[in-house]
Amino acid sequence: MAKIQAVSVRDIALKAGYSPMTVSRALRNSPKVNSETRLKIQATADRLGYRQNPLVSANMAGIRARKSITYQATIGIVHETPVGGEWVGSQKIIAAAIRRAEERGFTVDFFDLADSNVSTNDLGRLLRSRGIQGVIQTPMLRDFREYPIDFSELTVVVCNSGTLPQKFHRVCHDHYGNMDMLLKRIHELGYKRIGLLITKELDSHLNHLSTSRYLAFQQTEKLPRLPIFMPGRREDYRAEDFQKWFEKNRPEIVITTCEPIFRNGFFEDAGLEIPRDLAVVKVNINRNTKNVSGIDEESENVGITAIDILAQLLFQNEQGLPQKPISALVPGKWVEAGTAPKREAG
Repeated sequence: MAKIQAVSVRDIALKAGYSPMTVSRALRNSPKVNSETRLKIQATADRLGYRQNPLVSANMAGIRARKSITYQATIGIVHETPVGGEWVGSQKIIAAAIRRAEERGFTVDFFDLADSNVSTNDLGRLLRSRGIQGVIQTPMLRDFREYPIDFSELTVVVCNSGTLPQKFHRVCHDHYGNMDMLLKRIHELGYKRIGLLITKELDSHLNHLSTSRYLAFQQTEKLPRLPIFMPGRREDYRAEDFQKWFEKNRPEIVITTCEPIFRNGFFEDAGLEIPRDLAVVKVNINRNTKNVSGIDEESENVGITAIDILAQLLFQNEQGLPQKPISALVPGKWVEAGTAPKREAG
């Protein structure tokens, strides 16, 4: 059986003239080893043909995980409370990220860009003054790249889905996959006249991922092509406008993305009883109390995954804008609440 590793850390240490501990740290890009020494050791390892054994790495990771957690560093969570109220999904991402960070030995500083004490200051200066290298950016409408920050000194993971071209490592909801899951489910329940309610603001923010899957599904399944009901912002939803749209297009079911309309009696004001007159599903359920069928976005897993990826990048001492940014998409799951009952055949 071939050897997994012909060159050991001890071999590199003897050749380079450093202790095995220093060599081990240098090969892991530890900031405890200065850059000159680290590059010299890594060059020696390359000449000797060293290749890291993934089985050993996994075993050491398990050993470290079983040890008591000690303080690692402070990370920053950058957020922007939107005008008109908080996004519940963002709240869940933040709460889960803080819990996960503390489990892994990090402390967290929170920066809300809607707070005048933060937005009127240089965010980059605030991060530097607090010794923060790792940053999680939660979903927000403005592009994080708009802020005057020297990203070369930071390790960043964003939770936005739509900003293109992609510049940062990214963890986000699988908006395209969630819409696909939802459409297939309601089609199996017998619905053919399927409507979609989404604001122009959100559609742009999601880089049209949900609407593109919706339009493609109408075409591939040869379904009636109902126009999308698309106000500018969520504050622009008007029951009378929806009533006119409903009477003209007669959907059997509508997919919505807007949380407040369920609290504001939107469908009731349009003269509709759910689900007798109209079935309703939501593609981005994020509430603890779920009284509408649809897709739970599993926002907690977005926060957890973002912290795990950020921690790995910090341990590898990766800083600045990545040459090849990665994307991790977190799928949702179907939840049943009786607002989209199975339709009778015929």
